[in-house]
Amino acid sequence: MNINAFAPVRVMQALMPNLRAADSAKVVNITSQLGSLDLDFPMGYAYCSSKAALNKFMKMAAIELGKEGIFVSLLHPGWVQTDMGGTTADITPQESAAGIIKCTENLNAETNGQFLQWDGEAHPW
Repeated sequence: MNINAFAPVRVMQALMPNLRAADSAKVVNITSQLGSLDLDFPMGYAYCSSKAALNKFMKMAAIELGKEGIFVSLLHPGWVQTDMGGTTADITPQESAAGIIKCTENLNAETNGQFLQWDGEAHPW
């Protein structure tokens, strides 16, 4: 909870003066499909719960901050070929990063508060 849920919230709170001073402020959080309440993964209860907590907090923050023109997004990076994902994962780190950059660039009032996959597709909550 401290790392996956509370830390991103505290960083966002600490940066609020900077976000409010920026011309097009965005808060992008890397989350996980394991935090989706629509998907049942009977494993890693603490990890899944911490990501679900982050998702809910940032969804609510998007509502409030969107009124100020600060847009918030939650991004699932995909199943990535990393130490955590393993060599049989679907995508490379480069593919994931490119998708995350594109999603961040496209973050606006219409996409504010959405839970997206790395490729811009909506992810079930």
